[in-house]
Amino acid sequence: MERLGIPTVSIITHVFLPTAKAMTRMMGVPDYEFVVAQHPLSSLTDEECKEKAAQIAPEVERILLGSAAKQEA
Repeated sequence: MERLGIPTVSIITHVFLPTAKAMTRMMGVPDYEFVVAQHPLSSLTDEECKEKAAQIAPEVERILLGSAAKQEA
């Protein structure tokens, strides 16, 4: 999607950080940014998920707007 000019954000948990970094290098985008949340997410209650989303939302917004700003330049 990024290569098509559509800003994206990938959200991963910290246990997948080494794999995510390896994948971005293999795909030729070693500087691709993603948001890292603490693992696990699947066992959170709905309220805890909302809290986690609120915590990472500013980082998601920064990445999306940063991508949009780069396209406009």
